[in-house]
Amino acid sequence: MPYHNCSYLFLHDSQKSVSGNTITWNNLPVLSGASRECYITIIDCKLILSNGSTGSINLKMDIPVRNYYSSSNLSPVAAILHSDDNASQVYDLQHTNEVHLLSNDNLQKIKFELFDNAGGSVTTADTLEVMLKIEYIDQAKETENFLSEIPKHLGGV
Repeated sequence: MPYHNCSYLFLHDSQKSVSGNTITWNNLPVLSGASRECYITIIDCKLILSNGSTGSINLKMDIPVRNYYSSSNLSPVAAILHSDDNASQVYDLQHTNEVHLLSNDNLQKIKFELFDNAGGSVTTADTLEVMLKIEYIDQAKETENFLSEIPKHLGGV
């Protein structure tokens, strides 16, 4: 996607509220005047735990999505965070995040949930900072591409 067709949203640690394993950011800035379809991707994330005991953390994002399927049917896993050294309890993305969640940019709040690989809740988050990339879908171009395919399917009738 071209650069002009995306936005970035940084969720700063000081603006979060924590309840158990749920971390919420309320009153997000309005990203556009209208609700537009977009792909939301976590491009950077840093989590610091009070007491880390696992090598990786599943970060689930509670937003409405249209391209996510899970055997648990819960919130989508938006990123998997790793720690190279459990003593430091610092978790971050170790590779490029390829999870692109189809949603819309009409976000008023975002909730994250932290789980270990066994599905247990992680409730000792000291710090969580997240950078989101919001890539807008060019609806006119998508419609044009769809309409250009129709004659190929009608030719054999």
